[in-house]
Amino acid sequence: MIRHIVMWKLDAAYSIQEKSNLLKEFTAKLDSLFGKIQELKSISTHLNSEQANQSNYDLMLETAFDTIEGLNAYQTHPEHLKVVEFVKTLKTQRACIDYEY
Repeated sequence: MIRHIVMWKLDAAYSIQEKSNLLKEFTAKLDSLFGKIQELKSISTHLNSEQANQSNYDLMLETAFDTIEGLNAYQTHPEHLKVVEFVKTLKTQRACIDYEY
């Protein structure tokens, strides 16, 4: 199995309300991928706690795939690419790791 974890941090230039709205929209787009991409075995999204340090990343995505080929298919799937296009419109930092378990 392959675990794919991605974290994003939105730019501090966004107001609290803008950031909240963008994160809700982003999370909904990510969660909607489940069932649309056959290779995607599980997906979960998590927001940084409001009580946690605000220098933390804002959103984490955790997905699972049977194989690295499945992950590669997900990354080039048209539904995933729609989400990629959305995130490109945001001012973000990104970190990612893929590992076998």
